[in-house]
Amino acid sequence: MEQDVWERKYHLALERMERDEREFRAVEELLRRLSLRLAALVRPAGGDIEALLERLTSELRGTPSPASIEPLLEALAEAVTRMDEALPPDAGVDAATVEALRADIARLQDLLAMVSARLGDMTRYLAAELEEARTEEGGSRELDARVREEMRALGERTLAAGDLASLQAEVSQRLSLIDRHFRDYRDREDARLAAYRDRAERMRDRVEELESQASTLQDSLRREHELALTDGLTGLPNRLAYERRMVEVEREVREGAMACVGAFDIDHFKSINDTYGHAAGDAVLRIVGQTLARELDGRAFVARYGGEEFVAVFHRTSPADAETLAQGLCATVERLAFHASSKPVTVTMSGGITRFEAHERAADAFDRADRALYAAKREGRNRCVRL
Repeated sequence: MEQDVWERKYHLALERMERDEREFRAVEELLRRLSLRLAALVRPAGGDIEALLERLTSELRGTPSPASIEPLLEALAEAVTRMDEALPPDAGVDAATVEALRADIARLQDLLAMVSARLGDMTRYLAAELEEARTEEGGSRELDARVREEMRALGERTLAAGDLASLQAEVSQRLSLIDRHFRDYRDREDARLAAYRDRAERMRDRVEELESQASTLQDSLRREHELALTDGLTGLPNRLAYERRMVEVEREVREGAMACVGAFDIDHFKSINDTYGHAAGDAVLRIVGQTLARELDGRAFVARYGGEEFVAVFHRTSPADAETLAQGLCATVERLAFHASSKPVTVTMSGGITRFEAHERAADAFDRADRALYAAKREGRNRCVRL
């Protein structure tokens, strides 16, 4: 956005300089006639006119202003009038010539004031525009210095020119140099802007590529994380996921929340493997795990703890309600229809329930639930015991 603003201001400056150049050329003819008239006027005239012209020349070699030039021009006009009145009838200058000289001097006075004002306006305008670009490195400072030097030389050499040909040459040369400096700067800026846009485009493509790679990496890491916390056979959370969940549950219990832990184990699972093979055993594990997740959906966190053992965490559930849910799970598993070698297979499950106390660790609660599980097995299996 800042680059666009600078380009607009830069083009406005060029247009204004071109307009000023046309105005300078428009007054060339007038300067030519005035210089010829003044050359005729200062032939061995001596006296006040020569002294005034010397003062005017000295003033113009410095940094003139309308306030310093106008009094000299007025004095020069008065000196010409006095010279005209003192001329004898045969002096060779008729009244019409003298009158034309007076008019030309008046016009010269206005012209020089206008030229000085124009130069001042251009200098101030360019200085203001270049001041805004001073933060640009290298090119803008170089352009600033060159344009200031050309403007200074233009003012000095234009006002100090001895004849119109020199004046015309100096004005044309300086304006051409200024225009060339601007064009060179514009070419450099266009090239720099093109290079910047090219770099920005490449950077944008690279950023998009990196964002795509980052997104792919994040997806990969998320999948790896999920795989690391998921049991490959049942699709349930694994023991690591359970242990991480228990860190949160332990904090909630210490803050006053109620929670219960349930441990579940498939009865006679080794016999199923030995009798029907490990494929049948894997199918039993998978179906039982999916049944637990479905029946406890939204009411408990279920994970495969290892082997044929599962664990459940009942959030904000009393021990009695957790025991009721666990008894229902055992009954549901018993009703599942398993077949192996075209024969029906009865599968049952035992469970143990305990309350997670605020003063204990998660491992303590699980150990107690596991003891309740084995108590259920001792009591005949296919049931749930609460400790």
